[in-house]
Amino acid sequence: MVWEEQSFIRAASRLGVVPSALTETIRQLEEEAGVVLFDRRIRPISATDSGAEFLEEARAIVARFDLALDDLRRTGGLLRGRVTVGAAPSLVLNFLVPALAEFRRRHGEIDVVVHDDVAERIGALVLERALDFGIAARWHATPALSYEPFAADRVGLVCQRSHPLAQAGQVRLADIDPAQVISLQPETGIAKLLAESGRVPPALLTGRLRAYSTISQLTLVSQGAGVALMPEFAASVIQSSALTVCPIADLDLIRQLFLITRSKATLSTAAARLIDLVRESRAASA
Repeated sequence: MVWEEQSFIRAASRLGVVPSALTETIRQLEEEAGVVLFDRRIRPISATDSGAEFLEEARAIVARFDLALDDLRRTGGLLRGRVTVGAAPSLVLNFLVPALAEFRRRHGEIDVVVHDDVAERIGALVLERALDFGIAARWHATPALSYEPFAADRVGLVCQRSHPLAQAGQVRLADIDPAQVISLQPETGIAKLLAESGRVPPALLTGRLRAYSTISQLTLVSQGAGVALMPEFAASVIQSSALTVCPIADLDLIRQLFLITRSKATLSTAAARLIDLVRESRAASA
């Protein structure tokens, strides 16, 4: 401003400060740098060679700062940005899809990345800041993660509608043939839930045919390869009229699901907005 006005008095007036304060600011800067920025011996005052060189560099820095501030305002105003969320495919279908449809309608300029994985990885990725938030079962017992109760998912028996157990109308654990069970690898959240419940016979936990994901499990069941113990949300991923979920009369087992965030971190405006819509989606489906 001093360079443009070539006068401390006029520059101070445009900046809304008293001339003495502006003069002192420039003096302190010159003292800090050990260089005179303005030649005050002539009128109108002019920048020295060092002052002119510094001015060009300072202008570039201020211009970049203004751009960064504008980007920040756009991010805060949901005009740009990115949200990353992790969830099992079943939770993407039942809760994220409706929330994302509304989010895209309102905030089409925001990029959204959906990462589907097992509960262990989702929690780890939230902890590592690779995800803004996740929807999964509790896996990591750490105060660094915050778990907000989100939904309850009852375990049943998934089989073809033509299967004898589906025709019987009521299923008990003793009715399930261990040789027909398609199990999950033990490192998955559902396998851990079944094993730690203490209510599922060991013979039903480790079938001779195993899958890593519930999608693989469901695909195998849909092709008549066997049956599977699975939460109802998970069973809904393959929307096939040939499959059904049978309640198990003597197994009252619930998979608790949580909204997972970092305990001491503030969500971006976009991530917070998407979480609100996910909560609304859950409430609407209750």
